[in-house]
Amino acid sequence: MQTLRIFIISLAMLACAVLGVAQTIQPTPVPLHAATPVPAEDAKQQAEMAENIKQLQELKAQNDEILKQQQTALEALDEMQKEAEQLRIYSKRG
Repeated sequence: MQTLRIFIISLAMLACAVLGVAQTIQPTPVPLHAATPVPAEDAKQQAEMAENIKQLQELKAQNDEILKQQQTALEALDEMQKEAEQLRIYSKRG
């Protein structure tokens, strides 16, 4: 019984050692072939791409305008809030 236990433990240790060595071995590098040049896109795809870029630029300009309007409105609301606070302070005093 004792020898069977020693045999199993030894076998497990040997298996772990083999796996450890196998993981540390460097794989042989695979030679890389020169990349073939990508064929140029046809004119239709390029036209679609240009149109998409134009639309995105227009959307960006619209978003920038909306952000400016929102910033202006936020500043106006902040000013109104400050004035309301001052009115509350003055109304409590007098």
